[in-house]
Amino acid sequence: MTIEVHCRRFGYGRRHYEEFAEAYGWDVTRWSGYPIIRDLRELRMIATNARKATYEPGKAAEIMRRVRGFNARELQRQWNIL
Repeated sequence: MTIEVHCRRFGYGRRHYEEFAEAYGWDVTRWSGYPIIRDLRELRMIATNARKATYEPGKAAEIMRRVRGFNARELQRQWNIL
């Protein structure tokens, strides 16, 4: 799941993920549980960085952008690396 989320959210592209899934032998996006685990993984990534924003306020804008996109179900919105 982590590789799929990183490829989609950080601009590595679908082809990069497909090459990984082919080499790995399984594509997590074809699994019925994918949407739930994807959302949990992304929420964890948001929450972890939100906690860090207390000490690094410059990250708050990116965290809020991620939250808004997540709530709007913007699954292809790219994130900036924090």
